[in-house]
Amino acid sequence: MKKFFVFICLLLQISISTSFSQNKIHYSGTTLANPAYHDGQLSPVVGVHNIQVMRANRQYPDASNCNGCTYNHQPMLAYWNGVFYLQYLSGEVGEHIPPSQTFLQTSTDGYTWTNPQILFPIYKVPDGFKKPEYPGVANNLTAIMHQRVGFYVSKSGKLITMANYGVALDKKDDPNDGNGIGRVVREIKKDGTFGPIYFIYYNHGFNAKNTAYPHFSKSRDKAFRVACQEILDNPLYMMQWVEEADRNDPLIPLKKGYKAFNYYHLPDGKVACLWKHALTSISSDEGKTWDTLVVRAKGFVNSNAKIWGQRLDDGNYATVYNPSEFRWPLAISTSADGLNYTTLNLVHGEITPMRYGGNYKSYGPQYVRGIQEGNGIPYDKNMWVSYSVNKEDMWVSRIPVPVKITPTAQANDHLDKYSKISDLTAWNIYSPLWAPVSLEKLNGKTWLTLSDKDPFDYAKVERKIPATRELKVSFAIQAAQMDKGLLRIEFLDEKGIACSRIEFMPDGTVRAKGGARYGNLMNYQSGKTYNIEALLSVENRSISISIDGKKAGTRMFYAPVAAIERISFTTGEPRTFPTPDTPADQEYDLPNAGEQSPLAVFRMADFKTESLDAGSTASVLKFADFRHYVDYFNAMEDENIVQAITNSQSADWMEKNIPLFECPQQNFEQMFYYRWWTLRKHIKQTPVGYAFTEFLVNRSYADKYNLISCALGHHIYESRWLRDTTYINQGIRTWYRGNEGAPMKKMMTFSSWNIDAQLQKYFVSGDKIFLLNMLKDMEAEYQRWENTHRLKSGLYWQGDVQDGMEETISGGRKKQFARPTINSYMYGNARALSEIFALAGNTEKSKLYTLKADTIQKLIQTKLWGEKLGFFETLRTDSLANVREFIGFLPWYFNMPTSAKCDSAWLQLGDEKGFSAPFGMTTAERRHPEFRTRGVGKCEWDGAVWPFATSQVLTAMANFMNNYNQKTATDSLYFDVLETLVESQHYRGRPYIGEYLDEVTGYWLKGDQERSRYYNHSTFNDLIITGLVGLRPRADNTIEINPLLPEGKWDWFCLDNVSYHGRNLTIIWDKNGDKYHLGNGLGVVWDGAVGGCVASVRRVGLGGG
Repeated sequence: MKKFFVFICLLLQISISTSFSQNKIHYSGTTLANPAYHDGQLSPVVGVHNIQVMRANRQYPDASNCNGCTYNHQPMLAYWNGVFYLQYLSGEVGEHIPPSQTFLQTSTDGYTWTNPQILFPIYKVPDGFKKPEYPGVANNLTAIMHQRVGFYVSKSGKLITMANYGVALDKKDDPNDGNGIGRVVREIKKDGTFGPIYFIYYNHGFNAKNTAYPHFSKSRDKAFRVACQEILDNPLYMMQWVEEADRNDPLIPLKKGYKAFNYYHLPDGKVACLWKHALTSISSDEGKTWDTLVVRAKGFVNSNAKIWGQRLDDGNYATVYNPSEFRWPLAISTSADGLNYTTLNLVHGEITPMRYGGNYKSYGPQYVRGIQEGNGIPYDKNMWVSYSVNKEDMWVSRIPVPVKITPTAQANDHLDKYSKISDLTAWNIYSPLWAPVSLEKLNGKTWLTLSDKDPFDYAKVERKIPATRELKVSFAIQAAQMDKGLLRIEFLDEKGIACSRIEFMPDGTVRAKGGARYGNLMNYQSGKTYNIEALLSVENRSISISIDGKKAGTRMFYAPVAAIERISFTTGEPRTFPTPDTPADQEYDLPNAGEQSPLAVFRMADFKTESLDAGSTASVLKFADFRHYVDYFNAMEDENIVQAITNSQSADWMEKNIPLFECPQQNFEQMFYYRWWTLRKHIKQTPVGYAFTEFLVNRSYADKYNLISCALGHHIYESRWLRDTTYINQGIRTWYRGNEGAPMKKMMTFSSWNIDAQLQKYFVSGDKIFLLNMLKDMEAEYQRWENTHRLKSGLYWQGDVQDGMEETISGGRKKQFARPTINSYMYGNARALSEIFALAGNTEKSKLYTLKADTIQKLIQTKLWGEKLGFFETLRTDSLANVREFIGFLPWYFNMPTSAKCDSAWLQLGDEKGFSAPFGMTTAERRHPEFRTRGVGKCEWDGAVWPFATSQVLTAMANFMNNYNQKTATDSLYFDVLETLVESQHYRGRPYIGEYLDEVTGYWLKGDQERSRYYNHSTFNDLIITGLVGLRPRADNTIEINPLLPEGKWDWFCLDNVSYHGRNLTIIWDKNGDKYHLGNGLGVVWDGAVGGCVASVRRVGLGGG
């Protein structure tokens, strides 16, 4: 009992700890930064632009560099009336060393900035000023500027800026100890001018009589006074004053010495906050009170530097910070709910040499600050952050929203379509002021230009691509000189490890690194364009380089990588200083710190990458992540029957051919790959081409090559999603022309909807040529059915065996009854022929088959609809069979019913007295007295569950839900039927597809017979694609998506690698945007471009857009 009690206590403790963690900001991801590398070996966010705003220069002071100040730090950012505002502290030499002041720069686009203006000037500390318990007296001393918040946009629309004057009696004194002078404010007006400076807060010992500026209450501008009072009344602003304000001031809600307060609102309205060291808490009353327990955000690695968090425009959250014990790299972590952060990726991973030493100057990009809630939304709705590098130079970064971690397409960048650098949303840009990156028009061509006159820094652009093992890269390069400058082209993996390098050297040579040595490729000329192509093989660890179509050389990789994910162009040597072992303080200046190098310019254009990997057409998912399913399937059996593609070949074949599907419900995912694996087994190479078998074992009643036509319609619907259309195209031709140019002899043995299926195949492939090539064959097939099975009434007859449905309640093996099956098929086929003839431009034939379809439609609705049962039934000569069977849903397979009275038929699907049973939908209604009376093991269709019929009805149901204004069928019902189908496809604990099963026990009634194993007699993956995921194939270029997924059922899924109309399509449902990081809701990736090149998305379910 004692052990049991201890165990329970331990569980309780773990539960409380876990719950506590979940209710606070925490990081649950697994990626960590490695500070031995400046970029932390983190994979960058796609499309981050790092722009230098101010470059310090003490040697040549002027208005552009804060008049020579070399300590520049703690930036604040706002966006107001179409303008970015950036203010920051500036001192002559180092931190806490006077004099210091606050400067302001502005920009309309975030890329080009004005020169710094003095916003808050140097302030004289009264002589004789002393601090309690600190030695020293002020004498000819000026104040230290320091502020944790810089802007406020008032309710009336005024932009207020603020700063704080503190006092440091020596360079080791703390100016933020509550013993300063006070906080000042002023208005920034729309015309760029500034209002007068006022104090908004006095530290103890100071007031209006002994300070240089009046109290804000003395302003004549009432709106300004109201704005200042709004700041004072806002607890979330007061929390940002805690360091500089008097200790224990009643204005401050949480009187603790936590530094650099930052906050944002959670979805439930609560306020989450972060301080230095990743301390965190929660407030439920807009910051008036806080959880008494302030904790370190679990999982966050952050030292004594700011951490910035905010809610993004897409509803997700992001924190930007230094995820190490050093102030590098600068990284971003994202969250769907503002509490659970799951990713860690690079924003800024460069450390330029610190040119000027100084007090407390730290290496790296640091003290990040974005745009605080209420202080504006940038014009592009992206995330913009500001920070200093080395506490010396000022930078901003544009981080695209949604935050994209994984690229979805290879590069094909023709720059002529771009007009400005901000358009390059797929490129990562590092652009210092003396080494800028720009777009340049030259001789009718647009170039991505890297200029460099900075001896301490470089220009850099980087293109992130999907992970690729066999890669082809091509681009054009032009150097404006041949006697100076360096261009380094590198091919890197996810962590930034370069495997190979090409360099344009200052001496006019081009060389490539192989192992420890370089080999020359050629001499280059200034102003000449060179077209470079590189073939990189991870498998062979080699790069082959061609220049202007001529092979220039092959080199081994100098570092092994698992895949190539980035290509970078840099105008400088690699940097490794500082390291984690570098002393924290640098007191010296670098020689010639303010000098420039001779200008070197390199231009790049026509950048293109191409994956030569198998399965490279997928944008988000990778087949390798699902290969384990194939390994399991292969291990399940002895493979006693082998056709065109063996088990050992199955994974490679699937990687090249099938769509990829991922979802949170593992049984759906496993069954998706299982059904492709089994379909592959039925591909048979015949003397006249490929074909699809129904049984793997030979059947005596089959046609040549063991082919059976019964499920050909299913084969076409399912196989239309294979990327290589050879298999189904040849399969169709084999049936129609495989008998010495004529149809197979037994093609007419079973009813068919083959013509409709071929039109539906065209809606996926867009292959009009193949469709029209088969038109005469299809019309001939239709005419054969007219000649042999048309009744005097105009309806069509069929025996139940020839429908593929022996032992039905309504039919008979030799009964010539008008069944809903063949009549629906003939309607669908006639309608399809009408559309195909229209595509062929034969309007006369198109009208003819429209009339035929209309005639059959009218007959079905008047002759086969039973008012008594409210269902489509079999007509036995002159009376209905008086039984509801699954085949009564088939008219909707072809969108045939027109009367709303028919909608009630779908109520039977969820009725346990109708068709609903524990292991699937029955083929006859369970209430009927003849239900399951034909015996067992005779292929009876009097009630047992047949996947053949289930897949037909689910297709019909998806049509009914998409194409009718109805309220009878629901997403929940559709999902339940599909889920039951998934669960029922198992036998002896393993995935299985057979002929039919018992509706109560789930036992496959021919499960122990070899003939039943892998029975190819139904669709499944077509149901996933067109029903559950909701891709509705169409003839036009509209992408129509309507997932039949109940609200709240899954938070995410992805269907990838779909070949649709000759292009690559990906469909993503990501409720919160934290699974695939391509945005919230439902969206498409079209040829790798998120939402790109799509005429329209007509219908987007799940509340997405």
